[in-house]
This record gives sequence, structure tokens and C-alpha cells, in this order.
Amino acid sequence: MSDLTLTFDPGSSLSKVIYHLADGRPRLLLMEPEVIELSLSSIDAHLKTRGSLGITRPEDDVWLQCGDSQHCQVVGYLARQFLAVVRMNEVKYERALYKVLAAVGAISQQVNLPQKFSIAISALLPYGEYQNAPRFQQLLKQHLKNYSFRGERLQVKLKAFECRPEGGGLAMARVMQNGAEWFQQQTLAVLMFGHRNTSLLLFERGKLAIGNTTDLGFHQLVDKVLNRTSGQSADSLTSAIYSIGNQIAPDNPQLQHLVKTRSPTEQKLEREQIVTAILTAREEYWSRLQDWLDTVLPNVTEVIISGGAALYLHDELENYFSRTPTYWGTDLQRRLQELLGLDYRSNCPDAEALSFRLVDAFGMYCDFVEQLAEVA
Repeated sequence: MSDLTLTFDPGSSLSKVIYHLADGRPRLLLMEPEVIELSLSSIDAHLKTRGSLGITRPEDDVWLQCGDSQHCQVVGYLARQFLAVVRMNEVKYERALYKVLAAVGAISQQVNLPQKFSIAISALLPYGEYQNAPRFQQLLKQHLKNYSFRGERLQVKLKAFECRPEGGGLAMARVMQNGAEWFQQQTLAVLMFGHRNTSLLLFERGKLAIGNTTDLGFHQLVDKVLNRTSGQSADSLTSAIYSIGNQIAPDNPQLQHLVKTRSPTEQKLEREQIVTAILTAREEYWSRLQDWLDTVLPNVTEVIISGGAALYLHDELENYFSRTPTYWGTDLQRRLQELLGLDYRSNCPDAEALSFRLVDAFGMYCDFVEQLAEVA
């Protein structure tokens, strides 16, 4: 048995980690997705400037040193403070390496793990990068062995590793729910609508038959709105567009956060401009996604739908698949909300959307834990 068991989903808008320690109770760690390389002198200057003011959580103040490098990788919220950006065209697994190291270090400091401990890791990668899984494992094993997290040396042994393409966690969850025989009789599509891209996994007779990825991620809708409005940032637009959902109207209070002008007349015009931009971008985005689905998706017995952008396009997708059974993982959502303490009714207003974005990782986590129990 490992001291720490962890499932990692390196999302483009949020890094999601489900883990447990010796007690077996699943916990959740979320981190911003940015990573930036800086010199050690930049970190020294940051520490001097900050001084003893404030108390930060380990995951909000992350810098790593791998081996004897004179540079460090700054990850998550701190990277955002250094104005790091998420590059939509970068290879995910290269940055995912540092995100995993950051998560492991943050957890170890939170719960006071010793300097030396063992770990079992499962991870999700985009289908287009799934062939990099062996290299990802090799890099993890090499760097976990000897790295520094916020100035503290860690020596972590990678005891078990499993990697699947995004959507694989949900596919395995359906196997656990309905059994292998059911799975072998299906033609099953898993569609992941993410921030960076959208992907398809097609399972026939229990085997992965087709994988396809397009760069039609939610960021493309945001970019279109960005180009048709003034003074907006991608981060604020992403949050606002998602929160507004179908209620795209000038009087929606969520729009007020985006308004930059001060005069009432100009504010009215600006709200109308933003509404027009969102409506047009949404229509164009869905039209391109629909063309892609028409091209790549054969007749299937069930469609599994996941990813943050899927929730945004819920009505369009339900209408598109009106003649095909869809599975949105609602039962998994409720289970993980209960296990991870995400009470969507009171203390966490975004828990419903967050738990939906977690279902793939949760499916992967449950399957991985079961695998580990079988070999124990």
C-alpha cells in the first residue's frame, strides 16, 4: 500500500486532484493551471517582498526545483501572480509533470508527510497525447525521486502508475456500474467538451475503436467574444459567459461585472454589444461543433457527455442526441459531492458545475483504487 494515492486531471482551466492517504478517505485539491519557469533570484525577491505578512496554503504558493537546476517552476496561483498564461497549443503532459509535483508537495505539507514516502498515481491526458503516457511515467518517476518543494527536499517513490485518455474514467465508471458483459455489447461514445479542445472516444465490443480530438474548446467561443468587445480579459469573460449560460440578455446582472464604461448611456450600449457578441459567438461555436459531430460520430447505443463546456451547451446537446440515450454522470456527481463534501445546496455555490467537471477524474479514481485493491 502507498502512503498517498492520487488521481490527476490536468485541465486547461483548472488542475483537479482526487487523493487519499492511509485512512482511505477521498479528498480534493484544486489548483490554477498556470506554470512558469523563473530564476531562483526571482523567488528570493518574492519571499523578501512578502516577508512574514499573511499565511498562505501550500498549493497557493508553489515553486519547485528539480534536481540541481538553477531555475524553478512556479505553479498555480503564484504563477498567475507572475503573469503566467496558459498556452492552448502546448503539449499538456510536459506542464502536467510540474503540476503533479506541485500537488504532491502541497499535500505532503498539508498533512505533514515525511520527506520520504511512496505514491500511486493515475492520470488523464488528452487523447492526442495519450501515446506520451510512458514518457510521462518515466519523467514522473525520475523527478519525484529528488525534488525541492518550497525549499523542502522530497524523495518520493512511484509505486504504481495508470494513465488513460480523457473520457476513460467515465468509460470505466460505466463498466463498474453495468458490468463487462454490458460494455462488450455496446457501441459507446464518450465526448469530452473541454476548455482547450473537444474529444471523442468510441468503444466497440469493449475495445477503444476510434479516438478523435478537435481544437474546438470553450476558449474559442471566449476568443470570439474577446475580439468583438473592448477592454475585456479572457479570464473574466470565461467566468461570466459560463455563469450567464442561456440567460444572455442586457439586464442579466452577471453582465454588469463586464461593463467598463461609466455613463449610463454608454453602459447600456456596452451591455448590448457584449450580449450580441456572446449570442453570435455561441451560435458560431455550436455550429462548428455540430459539423464536427456530424463528421466523426457514427451510430451509437449510448453517448457519455462530460466537460465544463458540455454543461454550457446542455440544451443543444440534448436536442442533438434526442434519439440516442445520453449519460451525464449525475449519479457519480451526487456520490462525489457526498464523499468530497461538496454541498451544492449551501456552502459551495459552484459545486454543481465543479462536480460535473470532476466526474471523469472521479471515475478514474474509483477504478484505480479498485485495481490497487485487487493486487494488494
